[in-house]
Amino acid sequence: MFLCRLAFFSRRNWYFDTPDENNGILRSILTAGLRNNPKRGLSGVLVVDGNLFVQILEGPRGMLSNTFCRIQNDSRHGGLVLAGFEEVSERLFPDWSVIVRDAPKIQRRLPWIPEPESATFETLVHNAHRLLKSGSEFRRITVEREVP
Repeated sequence: MFLCRLAFFSRRNWYFDTPDENNGILRSILTAGLRNNPKRGLSGVLVVDGNLFVQILEGPRGMLSNTFCRIQNDSRHGGLVLAGFEEVSERLFPDWSVIVRDAPKIQRRLPWIPEPESATFETLVHNAHRLLKSGSEFRRITVEREVP
């Protein structure tokens, strides 16, 4: 088995009139990731900052490829860009986590990565790892990975 890591970013592709409708779509994405990724041997982190999604996934190469193809075809993601894909010797993100920025808009500083288009693969991975370890204005949701 080849253990790999990939990183991508996208922007939400839905806009409703009420926060409840917008949050419902976000909840469905988060619930699916929390339910499906550990069963597939995938770990990593999904960072949600307003309209921006940055995801780092780790796991078997074939499963990562299949999962990324499924995400590419998900109409809830717009402007999806694969930032990098590499073979790794160990997991940097051994669990599955979702981090959502909770602070009200008035209290928010700039997005944690203001321009992901100009960020390198290494920067996205490093910043996601740093964010996961810090206690910031982001709320962390975690489940442990199921090992077959």
